[in-house]
Amino acid sequence: DGTTGIIETLTLDSNGEQVETEIQGRYLEDDELIFTNEKPYVIYGYAAVGANKTLNIDAGARVHFHANSGLIVTNQGSLHVNGLLSSDQELLENEVIFEGDRLEPGFSDVPGQWGTIWLFEGSIDNIINYATIKNATVGILSDGDQNAMTTDNKLTIANTQIYNSSNFGILGRATSIIGENLVINNSGQSSFAGTIGGKYNFTHCTIANYWNNSFRQFPSLLLNNFVLDEDSNATVNDLSEANFTNCIIYGNENIEMLLDDLEEAAFNFNFANSLIRFNDPNGNFDGNLNYDFENTVFYQNILTEGNPDFKDPSENQLIIGQESAVEGLGNLSAAALVPLDILGVSRVSTPDLGAYQSIIFED
Repeated sequence: DGTTGIIETLTLDSNGEQVETEIQGRYLEDDELIFTNEKPYVIYGYAAVGANKTLNIDAGARVHFHANSGLIVTNQGSLHVNGLLSSDQELLENEVIFEGDRLEPGFSDVPGQWGTIWLFEGSIDNIINYATIKNATVGILSDGDQNAMTTDNKLTIANTQIYNSSNFGILGRATSIIGENLVINNSGQSSFAGTIGGKYNFTHCTIANYWNNSFRQFPSLLLNNFVLDEDSNATVNDLSEANFTNCIIYGNENIEMLLDDLEEAAFNFNFANSLIRFNDPNGNFDGNLNYDFENTVFYQNILTEGNPDFKDPSENQLIIGQESAVEGLGNLSAAALVPLDILGVSRVSTPDLGAYQSIIFED
């Protein structure tokens, strides 16, 4: 509150009760629930979307977050990011861009400058299209609602790029996410983590991790069906489905996928027509049925080696070239459901894997 100098703390629902939190910020007023592209928005603390409210963000909007700031969508609230395809891929004039508030060139790719876009349990019908989310701690944190109806998913995200997250690009916790034409790269832990079970369906996504700022503990893609408390006691929850079709899962480590399950809960996953970097020279995963790439119950038409021929992953340029091992390997039926790539190029006749159709790189 700039008029009084008092920093408000949010009051949030917890099990139906109002509880004070230490999160600094405030709820958006009704006349603040449309972010336009007329001027940039700078957010200090967390801007929260209240119950039965929807924050609409127009194509071309620019949203800047101060340190330890972000967006929260609370119980029965919704976020609609309404970006459109841009004609200029450097200006991204029609995309919605979320980034920090330090605009000096030296901060353009520094991870962890702001908090997260946090979709609380009970938030519904969150839709993100044509957005760039960069330099966060966690790009998107999605909690709960794994049984959200197909027509009203917890989160549907398409044509979106998430880069330079100091922890996770997307962290799902017992949640439901549909992803199409999604590109994630350069995350301090995993680029996509579906944890404590959940329901995930990803088609034509590029989930990569070329993080080089520090040691990275986790691979690009992490799936599990449990959480451990401080005494290492596990709480389990079903991974009801995790389907990855026509995807690239890659990075700068030998093994870029971890499937970690406890038998007390379901662990349902399927990978089809995808490149998964999985080189296990020491045989650490020998005998682990989760990684039996010949088992057609879990895997169909999988490459575990082969160069995707990214243009420049260190600069978050994950479009693929004509030397790519994934050209034309996509499942046609899946491609028909996502007929255009992230740049608006048709893929219906010869779909490549990942979010991009291949191009000829200019020298």
